[in-house]
Formats: sequence, C-alpha cells, structure tokens
Amino acid sequence: MAKKQGGRDISKIRNFGIIAHIDAGKTTVSERLLFYTGKEHRMGEVHEGVAHMDWMEEERERGITITSAATTLSWRGHVLNLIDTPGHVDFTAEVERSLRVLDGAVVVFDGVNGVEAQSETVWRQAKRYRVPRICFINKLDKTGADFRKAVESIRTRLNANAVPVSIPHMLGQDVVGVVDLVAMRYFTFDDESQGKIVVASEIPEAMREEAELSRAELVEAAAEDGGDEAMTTWLETGDLDEASLRKAVRAAVLGLRLHAVLCGAALRNRGIQPLLDAIVDYLPSPLDVPPVEGIDPKTSKPMRRKPDPDEQLAAYAFKTFADAHGDLTYVRVYAGTLRVGDQIWNSTRDKVERVARLVQMHADARLPIEEAGPGEIAAAIGLRYTVTGDTLTHRHGPILLERLHFAEPVIALAVEPKSSADKDALEQALEKLARDDPTFSCRTDEETGQTLISGMGELHLEVLVHRLERDYHVPVSTGRPRVAYRQTIANASEGEFEFERVVGEKTQYARVRVRLEPDASLPKAEYEDRAVPGSYPRIFAQYLKSGAMASCQGGVGYGFPSVQIRVIVLAASTREGEGTEAAFEAASNLAFQRAFDGAQCVVLEPIMRFEAQTPDAYMGDVLGDLNRRRALIEDVDAVEGVRFIRGTVPISEMFGYSTTLRSISQGRASYSMEPHAYAAVPPERAKDFGM
Repeated sequence: MAKKQGGRDISKIRNFGIIAHIDAGKTTVSERLLFYTGKEHRMGEVHEGVAHMDWMEEERERGITITSAATTLSWRGHVLNLIDTPGHVDFTAEVERSLRVLDGAVVVFDGVNGVEAQSETVWRQAKRYRVPRICFINKLDKTGADFRKAVESIRTRLNANAVPVSIPHMLGQDVVGVVDLVAMRYFTFDDESQGKIVVASEIPEAMREEAELSRAELVEAAAEDGGDEAMTTWLETGDLDEASLRKAVRAAVLGLRLHAVLCGAALRNRGIQPLLDAIVDYLPSPLDVPPVEGIDPKTSKPMRRKPDPDEQLAAYAFKTFADAHGDLTYVRVYAGTLRVGDQIWNSTRDKVERVARLVQMHADARLPIEEAGPGEIAAAIGLRYTVTGDTLTHRHGPILLERLHFAEPVIALAVEPKSSADKDALEQALEKLARDDPTFSCRTDEETGQTLISGMGELHLEVLVHRLERDYHVPVSTGRPRVAYRQTIANASEGEFEFERVVGEKTQYARVRVRLEPDASLPKAEYEDRAVPGSYPRIFAQYLKSGAMASCQGGVGYGFPSVQIRVIVLAASTREGEGTEAAFEAASNLAFQRAFDGAQCVVLEPIMRFEAQTPDAYMGDVLGDLNRRRALIEDVDAVEGVRFIRGTVPISEMFGYSTTLRSISQGRASYSMEPHAYAAVPPERAKDFGM
C-alpha cells in the first residue's frame, strides 16, 4: 500500500527537471506545462520577455535561464514538482544541484541540431546521479528539423537506448499531429484554444505503416528491457497490449535501460499533453527510487532512510537565495516531515536551526504551507547557517548526506565600488552572492589589494556584476577578465622551519618539517599529518594544518592557488611551556614555503572543451582561427552542410571569440564551451610568468 502524508499519496508525486542545451526550448516547454496544467492562464513567451519561469529581470532581458526555478503542477491526479534549469554552461551549477534532488528528468533536444555540446554535459550529470530520463525532440517546425536524425544522435553521441514512444506527423515543416505508439492513437492540437483542446482519432492511413513499424521497434525494446513478464508475453504472443507495454516501458526507464522519446513543437503548442502523460507514466515517484543513503555524523557508519513521513527527518538543502522578503533555502525532503516551527539540526555544520516559515515556490511567488513530507520540495525561511549541500535532520536521529561537488572557477575579474562609501555594501553583497552560488568566489589580491571575483565564464561574471548593481544597488567598476590560473610542483621537496619569538615575557616556540609531493589525481591540495604520535601536543594539530594549507591559497610561487599537491607534516615539536597556536601555525606556514621554494613551480591553465558549428563555406577560416588559439581538434562531423568541430582549447585564448566567430562566418557560426581540466602552460608561454 502506498504511503500517504497529509492525505497525499506519495506514489503520485513526480519530482522532475527540464534540462537541455541552451536554445533547445526548455523554458518554452516549461511555460506550456504551466498553461496546460492550469497553473497559468496566460502562456508566457521567452521571445516576448514574459516567461513566468524566467522571473529575474536579467533572464527576461537576455532571453535565457540563469537560475533554476521551481513550481508545482497537477496532472491526472498527480503532483508534479518541476524545476526548470539553465542551458548555458556558465550556470551548470544550477543543473548540478537540481539533479542532486530530482527523481527524474525530461531532456529537451533541438529537432535540427539533435545532441549538442551542453546536451552531453547535462546527460552526463544526470547519469552520474542515476536519474531516469525521457527525451523530448522539440522545434520540429524549424527548417531542417529531422526527428529520426535527432533520435539517432541521442543513440550515437550519448550511447543511449533512445526509443520513440511517439512519432510526429509532418506536412512540410508543420507538425500537424502526433502518433502515440503505446495506445496507437493519433492526436491533433486545436490552434484556436492554443493547443488546449486535444483531439484523439484513428491514425491517418498515410502514417499507418510507419506507426506500425515504430511500434514493433518499441515493443521489442520494451520486452527486452522491461522485465521478465514483458519478455515472456512477447515471446508467447509476439506483441504487448497497451497496459503491458506502458508497464514495461516504465520499468525500463526506471531501470535506466531505456529512454522514451517524445516529439513536438512547443512554440506551436504541439505535443505537450503527451509529454505530461509520459512524465506521469514513465518517470519515478519517490517510492520508485532507492532509499536515500548517508552516514551517521558521529560514527561514520552507513545509513539509509526510506520515503516515509513517520521516519526520522532527512532533508537536503540544494539551493539558497538571498531575498529582500526573507532568504530562501530550497529543501528536498527524503524522509520524515519538516514542519513550520520545528527546531532541526544541521548535521553538516553542527548547528541548530528553526523553521520560521515554509513556502511552496512558483518561480518567485510563494504559497505558505505548514509542512513538507517525503518527496516534496519546499523553501524554508529562517535558516541562518544552512548553505547548499547541507543536511537537515534531528539530533536524536541524525544522518549526513553526501555533499555536492562543483567545478572550479576558470575566470576572474577585478571589481571595486565607484564610491568608497559603498565598500562595506560591496563586501556584504559579494558575501551573499558567494553563499548562493557555489561556483562563484571572491578574494583580495595580496599584491594589488584589489577584490577579485571568480566564476565559470564571461557571461557568469557579467550577470553577477549586473546583480551587484541592480539587486544590491552597489555601482562597481570592473577590470578586464583574467584567467583563473593554478599552480603545482614538478617534484617532491621538503622544508623545515624553527619558529621562536618572545612576546611580552613569554617565549613562543615550534619546529615543523613539511614534505610536498605532486599528485595529478588530486583536484586540490590534500593534507596529511605523519608526525610521530606524542611529539607535539595534539591541541595544536588544527593550527599545523591551517598554517600549511593557508599557503595553498597564494603567497608562494607565482601567487596562484596551489593544487594537485599532497602536503605532509613529517615532524612537529615544541619545548615545554612554549608551544602556542601562533607558533605552530607560523612554523607550519613557513616550512611549507621553504618546501615549495625547493620544488619546481608549474603554472596550470584551465582548458575548455568546445563545440563549434559552422556552415561548410567557413570551415577553413574557423579551423584556422581555432588553431591559432592553440585548440586541439578531436573530431569534425558533417550534417547537411553544417560542420561540428569538437576539441579542447585554453580559455586564455577564447576571450572575445564570439565576436571573431561572428565576423569570419557572417554571423552564421556558433559555439559553446565547458570546463574540462587544468594543464601545464606550454614552455613557449611560460616566459609570461617569468619561468
């Protein structure tokens, strides 16, 4: 029997996100979902700057999604918690943290381009979190759209078992209807009602043969991947009836063995209701996914929590947003019930929090609620310490869920207030932005005293600067974008420092020996204490670590943050009565610097993975320009007069590339990039750093 909470059947909840490459039509699909489920009475349009889910002024001006937006819909007696995510790679953290808490996803593809660069990125993210996916081939009304080619691109480029459950009926470039291969019915969408009225009828004779062949392909795939019962029935009868086929497709999708593919043209209001049906029929409820796993924060023993309202609370904070009406903490409840007025425990930070209010979000609008149970997504107001990735639970039954990991920023920008009176306001605003955005950071350059903000790309930083001025009312001046270089060492080295200083009448003394070892497998610097047990008082252990690791943030070598280094304390000692926190921290810090000076410093630059699309006529010019930018070309595909060029390139060579690409292709080429790795700066460039 399905568990219920507050009269609601958990099996009828669907937590899903819409993910895609930029411009595949994600937000347009979301707007149609709102309209056809009755959430909105007027259809929002991205091109008119009035999309409901793109509620920030910045989003409406640019016509892109910047921050993930949540809402709750109702369809066929089911509760659909929808999160619309950004498509631009600069805001990939929004996709990452959304997928961490979603049970399923709809991946939207452009009917002309099929799988694009960011499609691969979001697909990998969803795969990493084992999120069941269904696909929607959109924009089939565009010139050059080809449903079958788009499906094949999913199979080949994503290595996915993509199988259509519906196919389009095309007349020229017009999607006049959709064939449901499971029910073998034909659906058309009434233009006068903006697609609200859906007419079901027999499949047109012109589509009958294609529909039967496509259904046979679907039945075979569902029988193979949908469980023993479906396979037995298929072997005995050669077919599956509608109910059995629907059940088999659902089992295969939930098992990540098959990805059901639907079709339509969201802008023309075609194919959205079948997509809603597929979300209900094929994506998981909270009861269909494994119990959430974590550890006991005290013993580190593995723990699991079932989606039961009577279980101990297990909730995950996946996003925070600073707001003038009360800072929001978006929470996914996995087990137990979160109630207004509850005192809860943040097991990540060992802090007590109180839930002042709970709201259900619809973009930026708030609907007050009294509680949230398993499978529900809500926003809490009143949490003081909680940030992205924290676990909310109870002291008497604690659990700690795995934290999110985000890519390192690859580009930096110097900012300063236009008025010295705004200095404090700027610091506070940057602190709030950093709290809300895990891929944004800020620091003070020790040499120049400038405030440097770092992010995932030029657009990311541009949006953040606009938010400083628009949302926080702090006018700022900015420098030119600069690359977020890192540094490491080429060989192992050791350093020792003896710190002795008389402060007042007391002598402070510590002696520390540190070894540094390069390790390319480490994304950051890692610390290890190998000092002989008892050689120094353990109360100073944290100061040994903080002294050494502080040097990793800059101040040694070329001043860049140090990564891919194992920091090992080999020995530490003091004299009786002379050990102090400051002495151990300073000795550790200076021993690290001596060890670093003895190793060969290597500057690392961020490398981006890119995809450029260009008409054949400009192929030579685009390739020549990429080669001048030190690009490594890995693959070139040709599809109907368009070349897809893929490879890697240092981000330092790509500033202003969009302008150059438009110029050499008369505006007909485009590109996208995503962070890939850090690599050593080549010898011919090393002289720029005095190497």
